[in-house]
Amino acid sequence: MATGTLVSSAPSVEQGELITFTYTTPQSSVTPKNWVGLYSDPGGGPVDQSCVGPSTLWEYTPLATGTVSFSTGSLGPGNYVAFYLANDGYAWLAEPVRFVVRPTPQTPPPVYQGAFGRSGRGPAQFSSPAGLTVDPRGQIWVADTGNDRVQAFTRDGRLVRVLAGRFKAPQAVAVDHAGNVYVADTGNNRVVQYSWWGGFAREYGAGRLDNPRGVAIDTAGRLLVSDTGHQRVARFDTHTGKALADITEKVSSPQGIVSDGAGGAWIVQNGRAASGSVAVVHYSGDGKVIGSIGGGQHSEFGGLSNPAGVALNTQGDAYVTVPDYGWVAQFRTTGPYRAEFGTDGPGALSFPLGVAVDAQGRIFVADTGNDRIVHFGVRA
Repeated sequence: MATGTLVSSAPSVEQGELITFTYTTPQSSVTPKNWVGLYSDPGGGPVDQSCVGPSTLWEYTPLATGTVSFSTGSLGPGNYVAFYLANDGYAWLAEPVRFVVRPTPQTPPPVYQGAFGRSGRGPAQFSSPAGLTVDPRGQIWVADTGNDRVQAFTRDGRLVRVLAGRFKAPQAVAVDHAGNVYVADTGNNRVVQYSWWGGFAREYGAGRLDNPRGVAIDTAGRLLVSDTGHQRVARFDTHTGKALADITEKVSSPQGIVSDGAGGAWIVQNGRAASGSVAVVHYSGDGKVIGSIGGGQHSEFGGLSNPAGVALNTQGDAYVTVPDYGWVAQFRTTGPYRAEFGTDGPGALSFPLGVAVDAQGRIFVADTGNDRIVHFGVRA
């Protein structure tokens, strides 16, 4: 007879949202390999406390009491049942819990509004543009990787500034509230800071970083750097230049980064590390995982393949570039996948890398394979 309990956070969730289970069992039943498994319903799971098929998702639950969470992005809409089971086996530790995964409502994707730039080495031209950001004045800063420089533009594509001469294949750029510019100088394994008026200010991470591919400034004023070669996100104090505690929890080949506006950050991970997953992972200000989008999903449901960049709007949407598929995937930051765009017409993308959103919700994408910046707008 089951002597523990299993309780779900909700009787139904939208596809892509997290569902959390709280479990308890007597201390006498605790083992490191107790586990919770999710199965389709009906017909799935150890109905008679014996195996009838593999679980859809599962996690170990090694404590006497605790919680375990699952992203439902890889589950199709339908009915499911969760079992709390003993020691890598199928004996029940609690009565099973049923729940429903609801389909995600269809959302019209953003539409093409225009583009600027073309291939070349001259002003306002690009060679493999990568990361980009929008500064507090609405200017778009682009890491013009193949030309070893950073260029800034108005949103209609008028060139306003060029930073060059110190870089080797820069991959990303960020701008803080005071207008200071931070460039991931990837080929030189460092980040370079420029003042708002364009003067060199400081470098970060020289001798410490390996293949930095993303930069962001969080709400605490810390510089966050995707230290991709070291499988971590390095953090620095922008006032002193000193290194702070790294983010390492479940970090796998970090790429683009964006602040969440509340002290934490979203970090793109392409899973190339052996133990990693392909997802965009949400971290708290103290470096702990608090959520994710896109992990373990089929492309039909917003699955990702070597994702590169991420941007957020103020309405709770996240935009993720997927260069392997040649599109931008749109999610709710709570997890559900909404749409993809940039797949056809004049806005068709080729190997997009960077993405940024301005204060009005306009979306700018580094169309890397076409050496241009494409602007999309959300339908009214």
